[in-house]
Amino acid sequence: MTDHNGVLMMQRVLLAGTLGLAMARKAAAILEGEPGHAEQAGHAEQAGAEGAVLRAILDAANECLGHFDDRPAGERWCDTLFHLLDLAAFATELSGRG
Repeated sequence: MTDHNGVLMMQRVLLAGTLGLAMARKAAAILEGEPGHAEQAGHAEQAGAEGAVLRAILDAANECLGHFDDRPAGERWCDTLFHLLDLAAFATELSGRG
């Protein structure tokens, strides 16, 4: 791969993949409801913030899927969610926690 501003393109691809896996794990954690969330102060505020984070992750994932799927964005949501959860499971396997 070619060098771009001192950073190999392969490093950028790996970084993008790592970021994608981290986002998938975060989305899965929000959907699963991590232990201890109910006891935290400001539960409603936190739930709203997590909902916004989840929506941003799903929007980004849906946009990425649009590069491979020519259906309108509104028709890709279920597939986007399935791909995101599959990536989260894959990230967990990679980390050795699965």
